[in-house]
Amino acid sequence: MSRVNIENRVYRLKNGKKTKISGINETLDFKNGQEFHIVADVVYMGGFPLPAGMQKPFIDWILKNKNLFVEDTRHF
Repeated sequence: MSRVNIENRVYRLKNGKKTKISGINETLDFKNGQEFHIVADVVYMGGFPLPAGMQKPFIDWILKNKNLFVEDTRHF
Protein backbone atom coordinates (compact mmCIF):
# COMPACT_ATOMS: atom_id res chain seq x y z
CA MET A 1 0.00 0.00 0.00
CA SER A 2 1.42 3.40 -0.97
CA ARG A 3 1.74 6.35 1.34
CA VAL A 4 0.03 9.70 0.75
CA ASN A 5 2.55 12.53 0.36
CA ILE A 6 0.16 15.50 0.27
CA GLU A 7 -2.87 15.13 2.51
CA ASN A 8 -4.52 18.53 2.00
CA ARG A 9 -3.02 21.63 0.34
CA VAL A 10 -4.39 24.46 -1.77
CA TYR A 11 -2.02 26.28 -4.11
CA ARG A 12 -3.19 29.47 -5.83
CA LEU A 13 -1.37 30.72 -8.93
CA LYS A 14 0.04 34.23 -8.35
CA ASN A 15 -0.23 35.29 -11.99
CA GLY A 16 -2.03 33.89 -15.01
CA LYS A 17 0.22 32.07 -17.42
CA LYS A 18 0.40 29.83 -20.44
CA THR A 19 2.68 26.91 -19.78
CA LYS A 20 3.77 23.53 -21.01
CA ILE A 21 3.81 20.87 -18.31
CA SER A 22 6.16 17.94 -18.83
CA GLY A 23 4.14 14.81 -19.59
CA ILE A 24 1.14 16.70 -21.02
CA ASN A 25 1.05 17.22 -24.77
CA GLU A 26 -0.62 20.62 -24.90
CA THR A 27 0.04 24.17 -23.71
CA LEU A 28 -2.24 25.06 -20.83
CA ASP A 29 -3.64 28.53 -20.10
CA PHE A 30 -4.26 29.32 -16.42
CA LYS A 31 -6.04 32.38 -15.05
CA ASN A 32 -4.66 34.63 -12.34
CA GLY A 33 -5.58 33.08 -8.98
CA GLN A 34 -6.32 29.61 -10.38
CA GLU A 35 -6.54 27.16 -7.47
CA PHE A 36 -5.09 23.68 -7.38
CA HIS A 37 -6.40 21.67 -4.45
CA ILE A 38 -4.46 18.50 -3.64
CA VAL A 39 -6.16 15.98 -1.36
CA ALA A 40 -4.57 12.56 -0.73
CA ASP A 41 -2.27 13.10 -3.75
CA VAL A 42 -5.21 13.87 -6.09
CA VAL A 43 -5.29 17.27 -7.84
CA TYR A 44 -8.66 19.02 -8.10
CA MET A 45 -9.46 22.09 -10.17
CA GLY A 46 -12.84 23.75 -9.91
CA GLY A 47 -13.99 21.03 -7.53
CA PHE A 48 -13.30 18.19 -9.95
CA PRO A 49 -10.35 15.77 -10.03
CA LEU A 50 -8.04 15.94 -13.02
CA PRO A 51 -7.86 12.83 -15.24
CA ALA A 52 -5.56 10.10 -13.93
CA GLY A 53 -2.86 10.71 -16.56
CA MET A 54 -2.58 14.37 -15.54
CA GLN A 55 -2.20 13.82 -11.79
CA LYS A 56 1.54 13.15 -11.50
CA PRO A 57 2.62 15.80 -14.06
CA PHE A 58 0.54 18.46 -12.27
CA ILE A 59 1.81 17.56 -8.81
CA ASP A 60 5.41 17.53 -10.06
CA TRP A 61 4.91 20.91 -11.79
CA ILE A 62 3.41 22.50 -8.67
CA LEU A 63 6.09 21.16 -6.32
CA LYS A 64 8.95 22.17 -8.65
CA ASN A 65 7.56 25.68 -9.17
CA LYS A 66 6.33 26.72 -5.72
CA ASN A 67 7.51 30.28 -6.43
CA LEU A 68 4.58 30.61 -8.89
CA PHE A 69 2.04 29.90 -6.14
CA VAL A 70 0.69 31.15 -2.85
CA GLU A 71 -0.13 28.34 -0.45
CA ASP A 72 -3.74 29.05 0.47
CA THR A 73 -4.71 26.04 2.60
CA ARG A 74 -7.50 26.89 5.02
CA HIS A 75 -7.92 25.20 8.38
CA PHE A 76 -11.33 25.34 10.01
